[in-house]
Amino acid sequence: MKGIYILSPLNQQKFTLDQEIEKPTPDKYEIVVHIKSCALVCPNCKALNELYKKNPREKYIVGHDIAGVVVDLGEGVSNVHVGDSVVGIIPVDSYYPGCGEFCCLSEYDVVKKPERLSFEDAAAGIGDCVKAYTALFYQARVCSGDTVLVIDGATPFGHVVIQLATQWGAKVITTASSQDEQMFLEKVNPPVAQIIDIEKRSNILVSSVMEETGGVGVDVVIDNGVRMFTQDEDKREVEEKRKYPVLHKHDVISCLGMSGKWITSQSDLQLDPPDSQQLFLRGASVNFLFENMWTLSYAQHGRYQHILHDAINKLERGIVKTKIAKTVNLEEAVNILPELENTRIGKTVVNM
Repeated sequence: MKGIYILSPLNQQKFTLDQEIEKPTPDKYEIVVHIKSCALVCPNCKALNELYKKNPREKYIVGHDIAGVVVDLGEGVSNVHVGDSVVGIIPVDSYYPGCGEFCCLSEYDVVKKPERLSFEDAAAGIGDCVKAYTALFYQARVCSGDTVLVIDGATPFGHVVIQLATQWGAKVITTASSQDEQMFLEKVNPPVAQIIDIEKRSNILVSSVMEETGGVGVDVVIDNGVRMFTQDEDKREVEEKRKYPVLHKHDVISCLGMSGKWITSQSDLQLDPPDSQQLFLRGASVNFLFENMWTLSYAQHGRYQHILHDAINKLERGIVKTKIAKTVNLEEAVNILPELENTRIGKTVVNM
């Protein structure tokens, strides 16, 4: 069988289509899924380097958010049966990629797919829904009446965060980094309170947020990574080079109100004493968003299953909608992956 991997060293971003993968055999409580669709996401190389620091692999799987049909069961499996259509997320420590023909995962990592929901839409939405639930509910504890600042709201993850936050009664402010993103966000329903254009001037964020909130600040900030350095030499030293505008950590902290919560995807975030002082004076907190924690530790099976079920229910009913930018096959996916981060609006889905 075939599958896509990223080769070591990870910083070289070399992808390969392996044609000789053995079909998996399930262990106890595991299932084998014939994959129909998989959402393409840029591999989290920093996380993989940290997870496999002591025992590095020659190659790492590509693709985690999958939808397919169960073809084999391990001992003790009771939640699904052969022939069931399922949706789930493959753990980062798996040997079988989502961008492949078959995968093996725990029965607790999947839920049944409703008939009305296509394999493509299910795969495109499940990963971002889990990540958004983790940020909004389990970390930020968003309630009706809260004000949430979503950085890069036009990205697939940002789009889902906006939809869930508004559904729960929160007021949403978001940012756009291009004219296309601005147009996309203007069509979001229900509409957001304000769209801040940071394409040319990122320094208007704080003043715009304070004007919108009457000087109070926001209850929650959910970022898409932040810039930690301002000097050119520091940027080069930490390889902080990005095509799209990235907000500085000081701007994010300045937007927080009293007891505000900052949910960050910046795994190597560095807080200097002045940053900590500003957070302290606000009584604010910082949470690191790593959605793969659910499948790396099985201490919260019940909560994770609840997220998966509720996410699929909302996707089926159209309460949460995803935009698919393009669909490709395995061979095309290998060529697209190195430039995937340039696709900001909509998900790329691989169909097997």
